[in-house]
Amino acid sequence: MTQAITDEAACPLCDGTGWILVEESGVEMARRCECAEARLRERSVTRAGIPDRYRHCTLDDFELWNPEDPTLGKSLRVVQEFVDLYPNVDKGLVLMGPVGTGKTHLAVAALQQILREKRPPVHGRFADFTSLVLEIQMTFDGSGSSREILRPLVECDVLVLDELGAGKTTPWVMDLLYYLVNTRYLENRLTIFTTNYSDFPKKTGEESLTDRVSQRIRSRLWEMCRRIELRGRDYRAERLAAREGGLNR
Repeated sequence: MTQAITDEAACPLCDGTGWILVEESGVEMARRCECAEARLRERSVTRAGIPDRYRHCTLDDFELWNPEDPTLGKSLRVVQEFVDLYPNVDKGLVLMGPVGTGKTHLAVAALQQILREKRPPVHGRFADFTSLVLEIQMTFDGSGSSREILRPLVECDVLVLDELGAGKTTPWVMDLLYYLVNTRYLENRLTIFTTNYSDFPKKTGEESLTDRVSQRIRSRLWEMCRRIELRGRDYRAERLAAREGGLNR
């Protein structure tokens, strides 16, 4: 608390009040100081629920590590364009691709940049699909309300729903997922999805995204999101292999 007061008092514009007086058309009025807006934005990032592991993610540090994979650069450009145009965008994003291709990095980086840079302050949330399903299933014993769990995800301005289709779900959970997706669709709220499942599986017997989340949910995603597919190799596995190879020399 003492540190926060010191930081506010140090502001030369508002002297720690969080407000400045400005004159517009001959009328003096109070306006929120830039230092207060900066604190609000950082607070919105903290409240978004982004895991510590991904808090470092930015679009600037997204590594185009594989020169043989053109989808890395293309995906970065599309996501950067989405951020630059926000809020003047009418569709969210679906980032598809195998494990380790950078989908979560791009999604979180986009969310954090929007929360930190856009005005007025944006309300955003991050949710991991598997964790969300487990939270919903835990309400079966009467320990909580599934609708209350979903409420902040339904109402936020920008939602990142990571790993869509992961894990096992019941028909009841799928109905709640449809409620989440459909409500955001009807209210024109932007959503960024990531998923390891493709619309067009390359291997026989491999499940598609539609198989994992149902036709009616995938149909909504077609309407409310732009599809981006990353097709490269697993960054983490490649880097680990390279590191271990260096140690073994």
